[in-house]
Amino acid sequence: MFPILAQLGPVTLYTYSILLNLGLALGLAWLYVTAPTEKKVRRLDIGIAAIVGGLLGARLVYVVVNGGYFLTNPVEALMIWRGGLSWVGAAAGALLGAGWWARRLGEPLLPVLDAAAPPIVLLSTITWGGCLAAGCAYGAEVAPGQLPAWFAPPAPDLYGLSVPRWPTQALGIGWGVFSLLAVFGLRRQRWPEGAQGLYALGLVALGAFFISFMRGDPMPLVNGLRLDVVGSALVLVGAAAAWALRVRSRTSVIVEGSD
Repeated sequence: MFPILAQLGPVTLYTYSILLNLGLALGLAWLYVTAPTEKKVRRLDIGIAAIVGGLLGARLVYVVVNGGYFLTNPVEALMIWRGGLSWVGAAAGALLGAGWWARRLGEPLLPVLDAAAPPIVLLSTITWGGCLAAGCAYGAEVAPGQLPAWFAPPAPDLYGLSVPRWPTQALGIGWGVFSLLAVFGLRRQRWPEGAQGLYALGLVALGAFFISFMRGDPMPLVNGLRLDVVGSALVLVGAAAAWALRVRSRTSVIVEGSD
């Protein structure tokens, strides 16, 4: 674990923040480079709007979920640099931000969503790497002999207690790499507009859903389930349903055209 990347006088460079900013910068660069020449600036603007909306949504959901703490420490709700982000809130906020700005520009959102497919997965992968460095989203403790020692290395919890745990961050990184390969492998697939982006979002949600069952960091429960399990499931179902509708719409057009 190396939560602090460097200390430059009074300035502390946190590994998680640096990796998150790197992922966002790479995502914006991808949107700009892959956009048609006449749309480069507009795609970049929509990307920036998605980032702003994503950060606001991620922090807002985290603060609401942990409302008991922030009611007694309201000022800390604005201290986003201290960490505390919800990926579900980030996904919702990014879609709202991108959709709002795309509408202002008169640009269709679905092609932008397709272009953002690799950045969506890349950002998720990099974020898991940040959690590995910072020790966030750590795994639940496993009993001795429950898992091979190499698969469940000792890791600290919120209080510094180091015991064998599920390697949630490493699993997140591994799933992210697999998802990146899957997204790039299907980039030539002739899906309707928006399907590629929804597919990428669904992959991220699928990984987060299963990994949430292995997490040991504190999280409110809903009917005995961690709230992040519920949130990931909602994003997964929403992305999968929207993807199916998009693909079905193209299939319907093809069938009608063949008649």
